[in-house]
Amino acid sequence: MITKNTIKLVSSLQQGKFRKEHQLFVVEGRKTVEELLQSSFSVVGLYATERFLQDSPLGDERLETVSETQMAQMSGLSTPPGILAVVRIPEPQAAKLPKEPLSIVLDGINNPGNLGTIIRTAEWFGVKNILCSEDCVEPWNPKVIQATMGSIFRVNVVSTDLDDYLRQQHAQGKAVYGALLQGESLYAKSEWQEGVLVIGSESHGIRKPLIPLITHPITIPRATGSVTESLNASMATGIFLAFWASMT
Repeated sequence: MITKNTIKLVSSLQQGKFRKEHQLFVVEGRKTVEELLQSSFSVVGLYATERFLQDSPLGDERLETVSETQMAQMSGLSTPPGILAVVRIPEPQAAKLPKEPLSIVLDGINNPGNLGTIIRTAEWFGVKNILCSEDCVEPWNPKVIQATMGSIFRVNVVSTDLDDYLRQQHAQGKAVYGALLQGESLYAKSEWQEGVLVIGSESHGIRKPLIPLITHPITIPRATGSVTESLNASMATGIFLAFWASMT
C-alpha cells in the first residue's frame, strides 16, 4: 500500500528543485508510460487506479494500485490520466554521447512545449543527440515530458557548457551550423557536413558570445514583405531537419 510519505514525494517532483534533490521525475499518461516501460530508463515507482486498469490492463510486477484521491494528490494534471510512473534521472555526459552525423544544440530554450516538440521532431528525423545550454528548461519538466510523447526515452538530451562544447567541435573539425536571421539561405546549400546545428531562443536568438563559433550561418528565407520577426524555435528546427534529412 502506498504511504503518505511516498505520495508527498511524488507530488513534490512537480517542482524542479525536488527533481534535482531526489534525481527523480514523473511520467503521466498511458502512451508515455508505455513508451517508458519499453525503454532502458529506471522505473522506481509505477501507480495506476482501478478505473484505468479496467480499460487498460497493465501486466507489470512493479505496478501498485492507488485510489482516485491518491492519484490526484500525486498528479500534476488537472485531470489525472490514471497512471503515473516515477523514474530515475539518467546521468549522461556530453563527452560520452554516441557520434552522429548531426546533433542539435539549443541555446536558451526556456519554453517546455518548445523543448518537448524539438525532442519529438529530432527523433522523427533520426537525430539522436540534443545538447542544451545550462539555462534551457529542464528536460525532466513534466510539460516537456508530455510534449515529447515518449521521444524523451529515445533521444539523448544533456545539459552542458555550450562554449566549451562548440570549441570541442571546432577542434575535431566538425561544422557548426547556426540558425541566424543573417546567413546563407538554407535552400542554397548543396551539401551538409557532419557537425551540429545551433538553435537559439525566439526572444534573443543565439547569444552573441557563441556567434564567433558558428562556422556556417544559415537562415530560413522569409517571404517578400513578411514582417514576422522570427519563427517558433521548434518550427524552425523542424524545417532545418527536414531539409537536412532530404540531403542525407
